[in-house]
Amino acid sequence: MAASAAGASGLQVDNQGGQNPFWQVTNLYARKNAQAQAPAITLTGAIQPFSGPLDAVGFLRGPRLVVRTSGGAGTPSADNPANFFYQAGLQNTDGTEIVQNLSAGFDLLQWRKYFRPWLRDPYQAYDFAQSPSPSFTLFMQPEIRQQMCALENTDTRQQYTLTYVVNTAAAIGCATTPAAGSVSVYVDVWAQPDVADLEGVDNERLPPGVNLQMKLRRLPFTLNNAGASNDFLSSLTGNAIRGQLFICRDSNNARQDYLSGPLQWFLDDRTLASVDPDIFFQWAYDQMASFGQRSARPAGVYPFMRFFNPGAMYGQGWLYTSNATALRLDCNTLGTAANVPGTVLLLQEEIYNTGPIDNTLLDM
Repeated sequence: MAASAAGASGLQVDNQGGQNPFWQVTNLYARKNAQAQAPAITLTGAIQPFSGPLDAVGFLRGPRLVVRTSGGAGTPSADNPANFFYQAGLQNTDGTEIVQNLSAGFDLLQWRKYFRPWLRDPYQAYDFAQSPSPSFTLFMQPEIRQQMCALENTDTRQQYTLTYVVNTAAAIGCATTPAAGSVSVYVDVWAQPDVADLEGVDNERLPPGVNLQMKLRRLPFTLNNAGASNDFLSSLTGNAIRGQLFICRDSNNARQDYLSGPLQWFLDDRTLASVDPDIFFQWAYDQMASFGQRSARPAGVYPFMRFFNPGAMYGQGWLYTSNATALRLDCNTLGTAANVPGTVLLLQEEIYNTGPIDNTLLDM
């Protein structure tokens, strides 16, 4: 562990000075957020926006958006229940985006599934219901590992903001009888410890990983006609990339496995991979299985994970880039693809540092 780490306040914490480590003296805490709730909502033919600041308390793991509805009738859509959210985002205290606000609920659920695989698969959760009365929880979690990338959230004068837009009844699949219900927002936090324990031993008051921060960005591409080649050149460089999701859809917005091999990743003049989709899916399956996850991959979702599982000793390091890096995926559109041109969305998780960091935290 590094000798010191600087928090947002400039406080220097000596991690080798006989202190109790932060993880040992903190506790997990949650409460219903005072604002950004939608306590009574009926789905309609129009989207409905909501927003509000997050309560300033402790070190923020992330907000949980708990969706509960009833009374709906119709045929649930393929992206239900996640597409209950037309968009959702998380903004920093200065208004910059942590989770890009254009992100759809389905995309965010895939982010949660593939980039936090040590947690419960949201598709297997007790409250997950693909139904004309949808139910699920969307955990928008900047934190990665134990407190790494958690957000220092102790100043009521500088609050993080949650924004989300509820989708239409028709898009969700309850147009026959629109569902009604609520969105309850909870903040999931690590509590700030006391200065010292009951025996007078100093407590580490800032988590070592707080100087690492995460952002989630998206970039849309056009999927070319059947049999044509595609060159998806990303402009989302400059940070360490922890993972990429490519979500492929046809012109009707239906998810499709239309990316045909070889799938070739290039970092400047270096080839990162040149594989058929089957091998690509096996890589993702092996990575998920190393965390005990074995659920099915949703159609049209191509996960490229760049993080390490220290327990299973499996995975690979973060992909480090600069602003000048050329990062691209080359592939073909499936020769039998219908309803194309379509779209391919790149959803990318990135890590950057805001101060001194503990090198043992990297690449996880």
